[in-house]
Order: sequence, then C-alpha cells, then structure tokens
Amino acid sequence: MNDYQRISCEAHSIYELAIMHGQSMQVSIDGRNQTIQPKDIITKISAEYLIFMDENNVQQELRADKIIL
Repeated sequence: MNDYQRISCEAHSIYELAIMHGQSMQVSIDGRNQTIQPKDIITKISAEYLIFMDENNVQQELRADKIIL
C-alpha cells in the first residue's frame, strides 16, 4: 500500500523557487532541523522526491512528504 501524501502546491512552489535561485532552506527531517539546498524535485513511482544537498554536502533523495518546511 502506498502511504504517500501529496505535498501542497505552496510547498512545491517553495522548493522550485529555492532550486531556481540556488537557495538553502531550513526543514525538518525525521524530527531533526536541518539546512538543505534543494537541487531538483522529481516524480517517480507516483510520488514526488526532493533531491538536495545535506549539511555535509552529500546529495540525498527523499520523498517530499517526509520533509517538513
């Protein structure tokens, strides 16, 4: 069963703007506040995934509904 929860249009727009402008942003992942730099947002397997650089400059890919703005 797919437990994916669609992200809001507002959240999608925020990610797209950060990607276009090369901006970092504060988010919460697994209850931990982090600074990330979004690189792309893609759709696969009926879910949106955010590709981003984490605080250690490592590229990550995570389902967008697991990230809290």
